[in-house]
Amino acid sequence: MWKILHYLRNVFCFFFAKKTLGARALIIDNDKVLLVRHTYAAGWYTVGGGIQAGETPTQAIIRELKEEVGIILTHKPQLFSVYHKRHHWDDYIILFICKHFIQEAVNSPEIAEQKWFPLKKLPPDVSPATKRRILEYQNQLELTEEW
Repeated sequence: MWKILHYLRNVFCFFFAKKTLGARALIIDNDKVLLVRHTYAAGWYTVGGGIQAGETPTQAIIRELKEEVGIILTHKPQLFSVYHKRHHWDDYIILFICKHFIQEAVNSPEIAEQKWFPLKKLPPDVSPATKRRILEYQNQLELTEEW
């Protein structure tokens, strides 16, 4: 079901959307990062999603973290960078760093699996953009504006 909705979103954006705006987070606990495997896409990704009408980027990432992985922030998320990705439309991604939180059990229909990985030992099937964001966070790669 989520694969179909993801596909339909992409078709809609191809024909009608000129810009989309999303919020994502690197959730850091000491030397580990929380990544998710979606039900509609292969590989490991950062947590996040679209910013809804009337919602600020901070409100969006707080909502997404709670819905997808049961993360409740105890401090305001830190803005890391803003990125651009060109599909057949312009997609802007706002990335936050989240280090202060509690985590509750949650069952999200979008998330097949969530797992903590050492920052220095990412899974082989981590998405290229996720890997670049983690390397930028560790100052091992120069910060770019391109997702």
